[in-house]
Amino acid sequence: MLLIGRYLSPFTRRVAVALDMLGFQFKNQPLTAWDNLEAVRRLNPVGRVPALMLENGEVLVDSAAILDYLDETVGPTKALTPQSGPRRREVLRLTSVAVGAMEKAGQIRWELAMRPAEKIHEPWVNHNRSQILSALAWLESQVQGPWMLGDTLTQADISTAVLCEFLPLVDHTLFTLSQYPRLESLLTRMCEYPAFTSTRPLV
Repeated sequence: MLLIGRYLSPFTRRVAVALDMLGFQFKNQPLTAWDNLEAVRRLNPVGRVPALMLENGEVLVDSAAILDYLDETVGPTKALTPQSGPRRREVLRLTSVAVGAMEKAGQIRWELAMRPAEKIHEPWVNHNRSQILSALAWLESQVQGPWMLGDTLTQADISTAVLCEFLPLVDHTLFTLSQYPRLESLLTRMCEYPAFTSTRPLV
């Protein structure tokens, strides 16, 4: 398998962590939509990462669709998102909040990086910041044990931990992780997994 996208993208990174933790062999091609737009468009017409090229040449796009394929492939006993029922819906809800905060952080990143300083729209930046902080507070309140839903690691934990390491790269003034002790503990546990530490972006 070939995973396309830099690990600086939290969407690419959460797929890479899942691939490794589920035992898939893959290589990473760190293309970006900014520097390699035409190459990325050949994989995804929207020009977004990640994309995952399977051994048979099939290409999957969008991190949620890729993760769904991985879970389907490994089966329900190993899947990082349960196959059905209330627990599946809860993992999806937690994951969706973490991913939504990633998207808001991306909005801040592009606003600060792409606009001249005199054209940055601070109300928009602050609006996105407030949404991220609301998401963090809610995610903090949802941690029920060693992991988000108790004793079993799920995609919600991976995505939340990836979010916690992505946010300081976007805006180091946004939050201090020690303000969220449950999330800090969750991140510490995730750092015990080589699948997580080996995918830290090189900035």
